[in-house]
Amino acid sequence: MSVTSLALLLVAAVLHAVSNALMKQARDKLAFAWWMLGASSILGLPIWLSVRNAEPTGWLLVVVSGLLEAIYFFALTRAYSHGDLSQVYPLARGSAPLFVLVWAAFFLDERPSVAGLAGILLVVAGLYLVNLPSLADWRRPLLGFSRPASRWALFTGLMISSYSTVDKVGVRYFDPLTYLYLLLCVTWLVFTPQWWMSARRAALIREVWASGEARDRRPDARSFLRIVGGALGGLAAYVLVLTAMRLSPVSYVSPTREVSVVIGAWIGVRFMGEQGGGLRVTASALVAAGILIIAIAG
Repeated sequence: MSVTSLALLLVAAVLHAVSNALMKQARDKLAFAWWMLGASSILGLPIWLSVRNAEPTGWLLVVVSGLLEAIYFFALTRAYSHGDLSQVYPLARGSAPLFVLVWAAFFLDERPSVAGLAGILLVVAGLYLVNLPSLADWRRPLLGFSRPASRWALFTGLMISSYSTVDKVGVRYFDPLTYLYLLLCVTWLVFTPQWWMSARRAALIREVWASGEARDRRPDARSFLRIVGGALGGLAAYVLVLTAMRLSPVSYVSPTREVSVVIGAWIGVRFMGEQGGGLRVTASALVAAGILIIAIAG
């Protein structure tokens, strides 16, 4: 992996972690996701001007990736509704690089070196540990695979790996910014029908209004700032990831971008009072070592 790719992915990791921290503060995460995707779609309207003479295959990949992103958001929401962050997040984010490694080998003919594979495994190990409360709970994510939280978390990891593999091909037909914008528009449209359901409509309204009462509704300025901040941060992060995919194998890019989990853990410990700081430092060292090995191997 080139130094340029590594730098792009580290910046993307910071932006992605901040964007997810903003989503964490939302009243309803799925509602927040819809507003965030809507903000991205509106802010990026000028990008439509750059879409010219795109090949049908490119449009097909945009639709497929957008649908996979929608399933990803839904699965992640379901996983968090059934389980803890320390159970769901390591399974979802940690399993994704392993899935990507399989897809890249079978469909993109990418073969990571032995050193690169060792780096990938170190990153996965670090991601597994980073959200555990203590080493005594090391088996926690391995227990209860029959429970909904574990199943949804693994399905989320599968979706991450799937859209990452599709995106590797998709950026051959559009520049990264245009490609990202188009697939996010597809994802936004997929989630839009929730306005037709009364319960979801109420959740969407509550997310941006200080009060849900009709007589006392007023815009919540902080919610709007979080939504716009999340949209801009997420958009910029993924553009950097897609750009890195043009420069390096996807089986290296996907695990390296997961350093955002370490940054997110630091944000949680430093600003949200979460536990497990000592263990997370160790996990961060594993992830950093894995990234260094991947960079050297590439």
